[in-house]
Amino acid sequence: MRTILILFTLLFIGNTVMAQEYPQRFSLQQCLDFAINNSYAAHKANLNIDEAGQQINEARSGVLPQINASGSFDHSMVLPTTMLPGELIGESGTQIPVQMGSKNELDFGVSVEQVIFSPTLFTGIKIARNNQELQRLRSAMTREEILFDVSNAFYDILGSMQELDNVNYMIAKQDSLYLLTEKRVEENVTREVDLNRIKVNLTNLQARGKNMRNTISQQKRYLQILIGIPIEDTFDVDDSEMKSIAIPELQDFSQPQNRIELDVLNKQREMLELEIRGHKMEYLPTLSAIATAGYQFQSNRLNLTKDPWYNSTIVGVRLTIPIFDGLGKRSRIKQKQIQMQSLDWDIRETRQTLSADYLNAKNQLEVIYELVQVQSENLQLAEKVYTQTMALYAEGLANITDLLETETSLYEVKIAYTTELIRYKKTEIDLLRASGTLEHLLSDTRK
Repeated sequence: MRTILILFTLLFIGNTVMAQEYPQRFSLQQCLDFAINNSYAAHKANLNIDEAGQQINEARSGVLPQINASGSFDHSMVLPTTMLPGELIGESGTQIPVQMGSKNELDFGVSVEQVIFSPTLFTGIKIARNNQELQRLRSAMTREEILFDVSNAFYDILGSMQELDNVNYMIAKQDSLYLLTEKRVEENVTREVDLNRIKVNLTNLQARGKNMRNTISQQKRYLQILIGIPIEDTFDVDDSEMKSIAIPELQDFSQPQNRIELDVLNKQREMLELEIRGHKMEYLPTLSAIATAGYQFQSNRLNLTKDPWYNSTIVGVRLTIPIFDGLGKRSRIKQKQIQMQSLDWDIRETRQTLSADYLNAKNQLEVIYELVQVQSENLQLAEKVYTQTMALYAEGLANITDLLETETSLYEVKIAYTTELIRYKKTEIDLLRASGTLEHLLSDTRK
């Protein structure tokens, strides 16, 4: 039995540890899937939905009976004096001071009130339900923002890693050139100043490489915060996607008919309509049933016996009819109507903005697609020119200045190609967001 218990404990601990492990390298899809459930923004959005659910329960509580218990104890140091007419004792025209009551008075009671008719109460429940739907819509909008931010941060890292690869590529070229030139200097074929120029370029590239590695570390920590992984945990991104990125095919996206941003604004408008209706219903009367029962103890001596206790029971209905409140309800209705007018303008502006964002992203994607193709051709040409110039330099038919110029040109073209390629991927994310299809980036199990 003990052996089985130990094995069960080890198995449980092992499963717990495995549950806390992360993939060795996160792909974009893994980052997105992880962020949907674990990002700080996702947790806060879920809490807002839970809070809205509790607000519904709070609104519903007004429909249920309201039960209250009360108690009090009073000890009169001096009994209050009441003036009674003298006719009670045959002395007409006079008033007689009389101390009435007892020194100790103890009250205990229970009251129950049940709403029978209250239009504002039921409207409040509808408002609370609409607020929960609004929070769900905002959670969906937060989900889109998470996908958008994580995707951009991921491609920023890929761009920096690609640039670091370009730097390392040029450092390798410079190393080979440095060794070749150093040998030629020893043979008195090349001047030492040419070797120093290569060394300066090599040092600059090495410094740039250090800066890029630091930039990549900062970008990874930022991505960890976005997806909800503690920055002290080990984290890395999968650069295989970066290495396999090719010239993309231009995709066709359709303009969405409805967007989550408009759904949120329309839901806010529905809530304003309910609030206006609720304020108008404040003009109607409310009806409640009440019941009160209590006990009272009165005695000059604080001796809790059975005799001095007296009970009372009251049942009835309470009708409240609003007559005049200083035009307060009218002012509240006007405020909500003005807010609705402002919201209508927000809806119109948002609809135009979303259409403009879609058209801008689509046009930008088409432009960058052509630039990627141009930079790809330039890269092939620059690599060819550098290879030819390097061969001429090795044969002594080209000087070091020509070689360094072609090398600089090659490096700039590689950077330009990487920049346009990453710009294309990020603009593609913009277009996915503008077309309302960012969810397509998730794995099939998460859609």
